[in-house]
Amino acid sequence: MDVKREKLLIEQAKESLEAFDELYEYYFPKIYGYIFNRTRNRQLTEDVTSETFLKAMKKIDSFVDKGYPFGPWLYRIAHNTLIDAFRKASYDRIPDSFDSTSEYSTDGDILENEEQELIVQAVQQLPEQYQEILSLRYFQELENEEIAVILKTSSKNVALKMHRALKALKELLSNDYYKSRIGTIE
Repeated sequence: MDVKREKLLIEQAKESLEAFDELYEYYFPKIYGYIFNRTRNRQLTEDVTSETFLKAMKKIDSFVDKGYPFGPWLYRIAHNTLIDAFRKASYDRIPDSFDSTSEYSTDGDILENEEQELIVQAVQQLPEQYQEILSLRYFQELENEEIAVILKTSSKNVALKMHRALKALKELLSNDYYKSRIGTIE
């Protein structure tokens, strides 16, 4: 979505809920994916995603264009809502069982999925701040500047934490457990 269209929709959404629908349609998969990558729990993801958009709809009047898009503001709401949900319910980030209806067309797809699942498991072993940075950067494909807005820090601090997170992930993936698991996939 281009910036002009987004700004127009935000202004219209302050007056009409119908205008919020297009913002919702555009950002829903992104916010849902971000939350699911953090929780690995479908029910919690659905609850937090719904709550995020409800809060955004109620607070749309308070959104002020500070030179960054609506997305980082929405991710910040999602981030805070997720933290609240973890505090309230003490959810574990346990992956849902695989959907029995999903099928893979090739052995390569299966191997790639297993490898991705190992990486997700490794990321979940990292400290929360590293998980957050990696999720926003690699799963949500946000730039450091956008991540800085979401986490209320500088882009230099984001870059430093990203470096440390990747270093920690590399060390974790080089341990014997992950080496043996990845070796069986290859």
